[in-house]
Amino acid sequence: MVNRKVYLAVGRTNTRLYRFDPIDGDVRLIDNVPVYVNGYTAMGAQYRGDGQEPLLHAVSGNKLVTMDPQEGTLTDAVVKGLPSGKTWYDGDIASDGTSLLVVSTPNVPSYTIDVDAGTATAGNLPGGGRWDDYSFHPKNGRLYAVEGDNGDLLHIDPAREPMKQVLKQDVFPPAEASGSDGSRKAYAAAFFDQEGMFYVVDSAGNVCFLDLTDPDTVPDKAQRIDGRIPVGGLEVMNGAGRIAPLPIDPGYDYIVVDKQFKTSWPAPWPVQGRVYSYTLTVTAAGPADPDDQRDVRKFRISFDLPSAEGAAVESSGVEVTAQSDGRVYVESVGDQLLPAGHSRPVDVQVTVPGGDLPGEYPLDGLKATRLA
Repeated sequence: MVNRKVYLAVGRTNTRLYRFDPIDGDVRLIDNVPVYVNGYTAMGAQYRGDGQEPLLHAVSGNKLVTMDPQEGTLTDAVVKGLPSGKTWYDGDIASDGTSLLVVSTPNVPSYTIDVDAGTATAGNLPGGGRWDDYSFHPKNGRLYAVEGDNGDLLHIDPAREPMKQVLKQDVFPPAEASGSDGSRKAYAAAFFDQEGMFYVVDSAGNVCFLDLTDPDTVPDKAQRIDGRIPVGGLEVMNGAGRIAPLPIDPGYDYIVVDKQFKTSWPAPWPVQGRVYSYTLTVTAAGPADPDDQRDVRKFRISFDLPSAEGAAVESSGVEVTAQSDGRVYVESVGDQLLPAGHSRPVDVQVTVPGGDLPGEYPLDGLKATRLA
């Protein structure tokens, strides 16, 4: 199973759960899931079927922490057979959907936790290094991780001791720590898309990806996405999930976009809903730093839009490149030079299906990204 978002555990203590879109860097707090004071890591996603968010299972000491993003619940329970007083780093749920494999320090055995039964079984020693998360490849089922200190790509084999094997050296740039006290220079969150594209997030929120769609061919270098995901200076601790691929390039190099609502009217038959008209003005400047002014030749605008029949965006000069899981992505057509500091309007009409719609639709999550 896959979703269009994955999940991040953020904050060493008072840990909170976030949804993360690795394509456009959209990060949002799942605010209905309570904070966990003691902190958790070693997280995995247990998928429950189409149209549902997964259960998230993580470990804190000798407790299994279970979060339900749909219901907004968080529970914990002691795991029989899991030692207390340990810090767990890596975690992912195997293809059976119930086995959470977790790893601590080099001289502590790995453990497989049956998340339904609440029991743990000891396994092999992991081996040394600073690798803080791993993920199962969707095609060959192997576990992959990244060494934070030097960027080596690792294969983690639970059947071997030590489990850690170096596949290729210096593939990723060394990881960075966040500004929070005690932050590790580690790739703290790892996940695949359904085709085998491998994404990792370091403690500071830098994101890299590596094309492992052919797992027998490992590229020499991963790509780091420009920009850093915003988590308020806190430390990214772990991640879980698998995403459906989209036919667009990742990009977090945000530029300014302003929205001006114009008018709305009932959608024409057979759509039951409304059509909203806006002018979206993009400016070749960074939203967090007005002095960051560079030319823009290609841009993408994204915002929330229900994934329902009849939802649509129309405009001249831009084209819809993807629409999935409650979000729409539109990109400029061809080379549209926007000089540094200058602005240009984009008139769009957005059709939103449904009843009892507001007079002005909010376009939540509106972002513009420089692609070239």
